[in-house]
Amino acid sequence: MKRQDESIKTFNLPFEPGIEAISGRHITNEFRRHIHKTYIIGMVEQGKRIITHPGGATRVATNEIFIINPGQVHSCSSEDQSGHSYKILSIPSQIMGSIASQISEKQEESPSFNKIRYQDEGLSENFMAVFGVIQESKSDIEVEVEVESNIYSFLAHLLICFSASPPLPYQAGEQRDSIKRVCGYIRQNFREHLSLKHLAEIACLSPFHFQREFKKSMGITPWEYLNDFRISESKKMLLKSGEIADTAIETGFVDQSHFSRTFRKTVGIPPGKYCKINKMD
Repeated sequence: MKRQDESIKTFNLPFEPGIEAISGRHITNEFRRHIHKTYIIGMVEQGKRIITHPGGATRVATNEIFIINPGQVHSCSSEDQSGHSYKILSIPSQIMGSIASQISEKQEESPSFNKIRYQDEGLSENFMAVFGVIQESKSDIEVEVEVESNIYSFLAHLLICFSASPPLPYQAGEQRDSIKRVCGYIRQNFREHLSLKHLAEIACLSPFHFQREFKKSMGITPWEYLNDFRISESKKMLLKSGEIADTAIETGFVDQSHFSRTFRKTVGIPPGKYCKINKMD
């Protein structure tokens, strides 16, 4: 059987300094014993990964999560000669500590994880949701709110459910007025570049609690609300002008391609077909 070419691709996220996303395909290389300064959180997509550490060797199979703490000595290899494919998030300690502190609303130490391998379907799905957005995007600006939202959701779930000393979520209380204020701000500024952190500041909440309270109140995430409103406005503009490229820019999308993808996911058909069908009515 022909061996497939090995490849490793790195995605930097400028709006989250220090975070790296890494995709390895058909890797057969044996990585010597080493340490990382960051948390290494990964998932095996195909094949099996062997992680050797002072406590022994851990075999990580397809769709399973693996976590390496900062400074934890380990080496990595594939179980067989066909290699394995994986995706990894490299997360600085200060970001993990910051999210833990946001969850409890008090100063938390950098968390630790007692195990290497984790089997949890929901955790794996959240992990792949982050990568899905990163890999499909052609622009950093295009995905900032969505990636931030998914990363905070994934890391918070990881910390609360799987860390050695989980932070206890602070009960923020009723935040209806704060969420209403942010919704109004989004509707007024939907054409602008909006980040999760900025919207959290408008709500006077940490990003973690803002996202949690927003979803609890509205049923959807902030970026879903933003995109829904943008698409709603774009439908009105399209029926007036029929100009797809101009509508994309006027409603806050990076370009026509980003607009068309989001429109189709929301409405079910491309914007051009939407114009044609509705002008015929």
